[in-house]
Amino acid sequence: MTQEQHPFTSNRWKQQIVNQTLESEWYINKDRNNKVLSFGYMPEKNIKSIFLGSFPIWEITFGPSQNINTEFFYGSIVNDFWNCLANIFDTQINNINKQLLFLQQYKLGITDILETVNRNPDNCNRDNCLTAVNYNNILNLKKSYPSLENIFITSGGKRKVGNINSNKNVASWLKDSVLNQPLSGFNTYGFVKNISINKISFNLIYLFSPSNAANIARQRELNINNNFGINDININEYRKLQWGYFLKKYHFNDTQIEEIDKIYNQINNNQALLDFFK
Repeated sequence: MTQEQHPFTSNRWKQQIVNQTLESEWYINKDRNNKVLSFGYMPEKNIKSIFLGSFPIWEITFGPSQNINTEFFYGSIVNDFWNCLANIFDTQINNINKQLLFLQQYKLGITDILETVNRNPDNCNRDNCLTAVNYNNILNLKKSYPSLENIFITSGGKRKVGNINSNKNVASWLKDSVLNQPLSGFNTYGFVKNISINKISFNLIYLFSPSNAANIARQRELNINNNFGINDININEYRKLQWGYFLKKYHFNDTQIEEIDKIYNQINNNQALLDFFK
């Protein structure tokens, strides 16, 4: 079993950056023993919101440079994270430089909860195959970026956050990383959980998973709720509505963006969806 360091903190990904001015947002904080405490791509000091993932697939950690995957967060070719955002904003975000520029333009940070892991089997890309060795210290990150209010995740769901022994996902790893401190909010139900850890607070906001594995659950929700009264809605459009609504409500609330505002207004005019998202 080989221990894997996150490619962000090992600087492996930096070689893919064409626009070198974007390196200034490459945040890595270490202690006196050179151990990574926290890290992330943070476009500005007053960052309000970040996306938090788990850990890259093994091909991105160990595979040949410039392979078919994008060497950045959510870089797997089978992960639709960037395609979901591109669909919302009607743009292309299909390489690392476009991704960095997108995050910079909309003042969104991005990082993962795991910094060093053991993977078993070595070529497994499921979260259940990962064992945390070193966490990304989110409280340390928040202290460095005190304006951080919102953490968007795409795994964990609406339910209460369990422990990593029963279900490994971003939410449970985040909870496990702070279990030795006073905390609240992890046992609440809903898309949005107001988390407090040792009196440090932020919103933990679940966006529908971009993985095809989650499509069965999404289709079930549509079927049970009679498509929320929307004719011919599909899973991609359903996901687009949910992502757009919560991005507008918590991150873009003071910013006018035509694509986001259109989605937000559509939700506010649909009582069934509005009730479901509350």
